[in-house]
Amino acid sequence: MQAPDSLKAAIYSDMGHLLFEEGLQEQAMESFVNAYHADKRLADTTAIINDLCDIANVWRTREDDDSCLYFFDQAMKLAQMQGDNMAVNVVRSQMAGYHLWHHHYEEGRKLLAPILADPSLCDDPGVVFMAADLYHHTGNNDSARYFCQKLLANEDIGHKQMAHKWLAEISMEEGKIESTISHLRDYEMLTDSLMEEIDTEALRRANAHYDYNQREEENARLRLHYAIAIAGVVVLAFFLALLAFHYRLRKMHYQLKIQQLEQLLANSRSRGEESAERAHQILANTPICQHINRLLSDTHQRPMTDEDWHILEDTIEKTNPGFKHRLNEFHKLSTQEMRISMLIKMGITPVGIARLTSHSKQSVSSTRSRLFMKVFGQKGTPAQWDEFILSL
Repeated sequence: MQAPDSLKAAIYSDMGHLLFEEGLQEQAMESFVNAYHADKRLADTTAIINDLCDIANVWRTREDDDSCLYFFDQAMKLAQMQGDNMAVNVVRSQMAGYHLWHHHYEEGRKLLAPILADPSLCDDPGVVFMAADLYHHTGNNDSARYFCQKLLANEDIGHKQMAHKWLAEISMEEGKIESTISHLRDYEMLTDSLMEEIDTEALRRANAHYDYNQREEENARLRLHYAIAIAGVVVLAFFLALLAFHYRLRKMHYQLKIQQLEQLLANSRSRGEESAERAHQILANTPICQHINRLLSDTHQRPMTDEDWHILEDTIEKTNPGFKHRLNEFHKLSTQEMRISMLIKMGITPVGIARLTSHSKQSVSSTRSRLFMKVFGQKGTPAQWDEFILSL
């Protein structure tokens, strides 16, 4: 009894995706074409659109741009003819991936715009990755940073790796050296993890490829397949060696960049010591600083008033223009966090800060350590946060 077309279509489509994942493009293409013909007999428009996109993606992998765009175009026309907005946006997203891969950013932007406005698709990891890629390479750093942060929230190692790479490049452009170093380190760590996955996947695919061929013609052409398998292993070993060499070069490159950035940061701090000392002396002679010292010497242990905080903020802004803005660029601070940071800038000791804010010394220390973690993405001491504040 012959299987119905609905079952054939499902089987061919699933086989196509499995073969495509294994890198068997010719066999995948044959399965997707068979699925297309079965769905066409069923007049299942949605399935036909998906089949056309699958065929287009095989052509894209084979670098046949004309055939790829032809099948995407056929899928788009069919989706528009049906008036199916969801299907239209699905095709758009796949076409956007094609254009971004080829660095056609204007075409990619036009295709992504309606997808990002679609609540059912805008949070799809693939769509978020394309948006981060687009905005990063077109200089829209705020949007690129937003979508990169969304990538860091999902579980895909490759997406996280690229997000840290793009965030490092954005931080470098903006002169944020500490942030650049932090993202480069995370990028390097994730690259190590990704390389382990690639090695495992490459070996798995080599075995799967060999098993597939062996099942196809196990008896009549066993010797030929054995020779092909040996050649495949040799090629795979060469490819893995080349990939490992390339990886080591990239790792050395990023390690060197981190060292250069750390040296630049050290030089910047060294050059800024004198100006920081001068700024501290200016603050020490301001009325608000004298008022704070009187509060600290008062046995009644009175905290600062709201008016005192406003005067302190105005004073710091006058003596260190842009201090609050620069600090909030790294991380949006709460009122309590900002007050602690301003008192650090004034040179007040942790005990004095605890007294002026009506908190314990332990609470103040915890806040400083927590702020360092939020800004730099790694554990740090309260003293390291103080050093950072004084360098601004």
